[in-house]
Amino acid sequence: MKIAIALALAGAFLTADVGAASEGWDGKKLYRYTNEHGIQVLDDVVPPRYVAGGYEVLTTSGRVLEVVEPELSGKELAEKQRREARMAADLQLLKRYNSVADIESARKRKLAIVQQDVAILRSNKASLHRQIENEESAAARTQRNGGTVSPELLERIENLRKEVKVVSERLSLREKEAVAINSEFDRAANRYQEIAGK
Repeated sequence: MKIAIALALAGAFLTADVGAASEGWDGKKLYRYTNEHGIQVLDDVVPPRYVAGGYEVLTTSGRVLEVVEPELSGKELAEKQRREARMAADLQLLKRYNSVADIESARKRKLAIVQQDVAILRSNKASLHRQIENEESAAARTQRNGGTVSPELLERIENLRKEVKVVSERLSLREKEAVAINSEFDRAANRYQEIAGK
């Protein structure tokens, strides 16, 4: 296989050389560029100050060998990169999903995992609150009976409050994640409809 590819490439190069030779090309190149006065210039080199404006590479007989496009300005370059990124994202979207129904199915699967976590975290939070209430009730009974609340009990209550705070933060993050997932899949579904023309 590699030999066949190598032979095909060699044949292409030989054909190119024969074509150039039959045209009488001596291998010399000329460059056509536009100077600061808007005049096209034919020269054997492109002065560095004109390279950014683009140029053409020609044979001495005038056949164009290569066209070097002008460099883009900052704004044009940013726009080109934005367009290319959009095209890449669109291609990825079309590869990943076959229909809007596929997108909705993926949304449900992803949300189900997050919603399961949210339910577990809410249950944990409720359980921690009950434990705090029980410990605080025990501390209140001790005080009503004229006793001193033990440092261990106070520490348990404080640790439970810290746990509630950690669980609350995780719950908030997961709820925000659910909102972000919905937004992401809304955008995907809308864009899919735009590019698929449905």
